[in-house]
Amino acid sequence: MNQSLSNDTIIALSSGQGRAGVSVLRISGPQADLFLKTYCRGAVPEPRMSALRWIYDEDEQRVDQALILRFVGPDSFTGEDVIELHCHGSLAVVDEVLRLACLLPGFRIAERGEFSQRAFENEKLDLVQIEGISDLIESTTTKQMQQAARFLSGDASSRIEAWRKQILEASAYLAASIDFSDEGDVGESPHGPVLDLLSELETEFTSALDRSEKASRVRDGIRVAIMGAPNVGKSTLMNLLAERDAAIISDIAGTTRDVLEVSLVLNGVPVLLADTAGIRETDDPIEAEGVRRARKWAAEADIRLFLSEIGDDTSKPETDIDLWIGTKADLPRNTDQPFDVKISATTGEGIDALKSQLSNRVAELTSLSEAPSIVRRRHQSAIEQAIDALRSARALLTENDDVDLAAFELSLARTALDQILGRVDVEDILGEVFSGFCVGK
Repeated sequence: MNQSLSNDTIIALSSGQGRAGVSVLRISGPQADLFLKTYCRGAVPEPRMSALRWIYDEDEQRVDQALILRFVGPDSFTGEDVIELHCHGSLAVVDEVLRLACLLPGFRIAERGEFSQRAFENEKLDLVQIEGISDLIESTTTKQMQQAARFLSGDASSRIEAWRKQILEASAYLAASIDFSDEGDVGESPHGPVLDLLSELETEFTSALDRSEKASRVRDGIRVAIMGAPNVGKSTLMNLLAERDAAIISDIAGTTRDVLEVSLVLNGVPVLLADTAGIRETDDPIEAEGVRRARKWAAEADIRLFLSEIGDDTSKPETDIDLWIGTKADLPRNTDQPFDVKISATTGEGIDALKSQLSNRVAELTSLSEAPSIVRRRHQSAIEQAIDALRSARALLTENDDVDLAAFELSLARTALDQILGRVDVEDILGEVFSGFCVGK
């Protein structure tokens, strides 16, 4: 953020857009109290004490009666002086309050995510916590909400900070071996403690990467592909799982030409369910393109459901799948096909069993034994860099006894962790992070 802009006093609507019972407008900056002194009568409220005040315009006309909350920096969300105006949720009231504020010197409308960016710049929150705010705002399921709250609370940041201190400890051992090796103040094998720390950290980093895959699925959702030959019941199954008529059902083979996606929630996790084109050889260029897209979508899916009509021994999965489903179970047919579950859209047979198996698979892909430390791709990339640096440091110590280069590799590992927290080299990602926020956050 430009320094001149950060010295401005900013205002924005922090609650949802549109009419509401109450709208909250937030002011932050060095001149925050000026709004109250200019447009409200009575003494400025004491910090963290609510007060009821009328807001008047420049012509002394009443605008609205608002509940005022005042926070004095650095004890505020942004670390600056902050005012919250809890007004009636009228569009006219909100627009008028914003207009009045912008008449004051040094006031302007906040940019997207600027309140959170000021909190980051004033060291009230690190970048992982800021991202937790974004994920919490965007959460649509219980598990997403709970995971985002862990990041916002600082659980992940504390773990990363602990790793950083361990690397500093290892660096201190190496420094001791350099500075005092001629004085007999260190043991004959000074690298032993360092190698133990590096091994412990590498194990923890690898475990964090493994957990991040499940955490990412909670955040980004699970992709489930419904595959099979034409007219086998894929669209019917999608409608049953979505509990609405999302896909067109027809006896004409090849009705579904493109990938049709529907969102639902299973076990507190968002799921993107895809009805794909029937897989078969065809001379129809449009249907062929649908088959190509179906295979591509399925290849990138987390869970693949393959449908075959019971008794059709020619219909078998082409690739690895998670569940093989036999359809039209109400018809009297014999088969030796090893289906995971048999269903009938007509009678409802097997539908509950299928939903149970699908829910269990979603749980397996997302269940976490402990809170994740990293979740985003940039976190994963930084941890991978840290692992490479630790491995290089260990090799330098064990194979070459090169303490200086090993110490340099440890500094690279520490820098990678600092990048996750937003302490170094993050200017290129700050714009992306904060642009995803609403103006009032």
